[in-house]
Amino acid sequence: MFNTFTVLCTLLPLAFSSPIAPRQDTYVPPITFGAIAARSTSPIHLQTINANGGAFWIGKNTTTYCPLTNQTECPPGTSTVFAAGNGGAGLDTVVPGGQQIYVAPTGALGFTQAHTSSKPSGSALETFNATLGPDGGPLGHFTFQGLGANGFIACPASKGKGPYQVFANVRNLQDKDVPSKCKRDCLGFDALTAPYKGEAAAWQYI
Repeated sequence: MFNTFTVLCTLLPLAFSSPIAPRQDTYVPPITFGAIAARSTSPIHLQTINANGGAFWIGKNTTTYCPLTNQTECPPGTSTVFAAGNGGAGLDTVVPGGQQIYVAPTGALGFTQAHTSSKPSGSALETFNATLGPDGGPLGHFTFQGLGANGFIACPASKGKGPYQVFANVRNLQDKDVPSKCKRDCLGFDALTAPYKGEAAAWQYI
């Protein structure tokens, strides 16, 4: 299966020297993609954004589950693939009902568990947008504009040390909500997209 996401880390160092295509505000059909953090000269630069434990992290592996007895029939389950369009976003899965992506009132970027739509009260499911780069290639953008957010931030487990949990930089972000208990430790970044082509990337994320 050809998968452009798997070669992104090879392509990005070359492509990043070129101007990034401007964000498009026009409607685009839903797309599937991997997400990469971009913040030059930082420990998160060109690192993948992975689903792990109901949240999204830079520096933690993707965690998935497949219930099939014959595991050879399961999707790969080794990478985090997003699906976005029409203002909403989710994960690229097989599980019936899918898994939605949301931003909690604290700013934490999260995803629903399989077979449930449960999420923190007041969470935002809309105002996500994703674009691909020129000719459907890498270097598009994944964004969120709800809850007064101003981009994404990566907040370290402790000051200056990963892994980094992904948050939207919401208006009411507080120190107590981030892992290090100090929001000044967080790093703003651009979430770049890398197109994913193929069957669902995982049965479900956990």
